[in-house]
Amino acid sequence: MNKNRHIITNSSGNSKIFGLILILIVASAIYLSYMLLPHYLNYYSFRDNAQAKTKMARVIKDENILNDLYKKAKELDLPLEKEDIIIKRSGEGVLTITAQWEIEVEFIGGYKRNFQFIVDTSS
Repeated sequence: MNKNRHIITNSSGNSKIFGLILILIVASAIYLSYMLLPHYLNYYSFRDNAQAKTKMARVIKDENILNDLYKKAKELDLPLEKEDIIIKRSGEGVLTITAQWEIEVEFIGGYKRNFQFIVDTSS
């Protein structure tokens, strides 16, 4: 029985399994960050750009806003076409920009998951 106890703990009584679990958790966090962080950073960058455009809606034409947002989407490699970026202006001059896209991420072991990103901002 004393022999089995040394497999789980080291000489000072601390758990070796805890260290291995901690390493596994840190490695998983790094891997998930590597797989997902670029997509979320692109989303936030596009969303911030769209919010900036809605604030300047009174001085910029809708066509120019659409062209600028489409250029930004292509710069960020987002799967968006011009038709996917919807710009609506209400009678009171309120501008609404909506865009939606989905990205499939494949993880280790062939597991695939779709992530949906939605930008909906108005001035």
